[in-house]
Amino acid sequence: MKIVVVGFGQCGCNIADQFYALNSHARSLFTRRIEILTDAFAVNTDEADLGGFRHIPTDRHHRIVVGGVRTFGHGVGKMNVDAAKIIRESHSVITDNIIDSRNFHETDAILAIASGGGGTGSGSIGWVVKKLKERIDKPVYAALVLPFGYEENGLTSYAVTNTATCLKTVNQYADAVFLVDNERFARRDNSFSRNLHQINHEFVNNFYDLFCAGEEKSLKYLGSKVLDAGDIKQTLDGITAIGRGQIKLGTFRRLDKSHFREEAKEHGTVAGALDKAISNLSVAIDLEEARRILVLLTAPRGTITLSAIEEVATLLQERAPKAVVRMGDYPRRGKEVSLTLLASGLARVGRVETLFSHATELFDKQVEIDKETQEQVKEMHHTGDELPTLD
Repeated sequence: MKIVVVGFGQCGCNIADQFYALNSHARSLFTRRIEILTDAFAVNTDEADLGGFRHIPTDRHHRIVVGGVRTFGHGVGKMNVDAAKIIRESHSVITDNIIDSRNFHETDAILAIASGGGGTGSGSIGWVVKKLKERIDKPVYAALVLPFGYEENGLTSYAVTNTATCLKTVNQYADAVFLVDNERFARRDNSFSRNLHQINHEFVNNFYDLFCAGEEKSLKYLGSKVLDAGDIKQTLDGITAIGRGQIKLGTFRRLDKSHFREEAKEHGTVAGALDKAISNLSVAIDLEEARRILVLLTAPRGTITLSAIEEVATLLQERAPKAVVRMGDYPRRGKEVSLTLLASGLARVGRVETLFSHATELFDKQVEIDKETQEQVKEMHHTGDELPTLD
């Protein structure tokens, strides 16, 4: 599958930059020689942020500053309402650059990325997704990064209210919305910058095997059951989570594949990769709420038996009885078993319900705070009614 990636705001641009780096790795002569990205774009109201990543081309068609007249290139300061106003005036610049990109005709889908809690990203992504859907006949997906727990504290929290309004808007227009929960993958013993880099890196790597499988050209690496762009498109719908589990294979393996211990090891390896993939899903979910599931097993050819695949399928049907399950294999990796899991069409997501409920409370509380503040300001000025002015 080949995609165009467009990042909004600092977070979205950094993830788009990671996708560009992943494509460079995939197409390298020393790896897979496969193209999975036709182009990548970075959009921001803050000019300085656009210089903070390494891979996306530096020309003005790929790194796009919007709202310069309003913000003077200094961002919107978490105010996603202001970013929404700006993007209404300048969305055509973004959509035109995407549609006019050199290899757009080869693109299977567009992926727009932003942080829900930011200003530029959360205010821009919904409007651009809407306009892209109006102009092209290709799927437009979104990826939204949910805030850290500390960002949700207090009687006012732009992280919560921005994320809630952004998600509600994007979900109306995008064909599917990937959720990435920062809090789920935070490592308290790591620096803040390392946390952000690691979360972005892990999320992007989830797509590596998935996108390469359908673009594979070498016969020896074609799976017995290939998952291509059509399978991915049929799976993606509504709120979506993605995860990957990887298990290293032993250095020494039996030549006799029929030995009972070898079969037990294969079953255990695949089951372990599935458990890891579920644990590593980009947002915590109950698999029972999924309506569409896609599984890709990537391993050395001959390592995965039919019985192991049947066991995975059975486990998933038990845990997600209402889901349509698509499975495929990709004999690419040499020393590990990797399982990529897509859970889409989610009927309920606890994290989203909590976020919406919290945002509603904060909006109501903000009305009270604003009213109280106005009264207190009036009282403060009233105490100085007897004082003269310098008019």
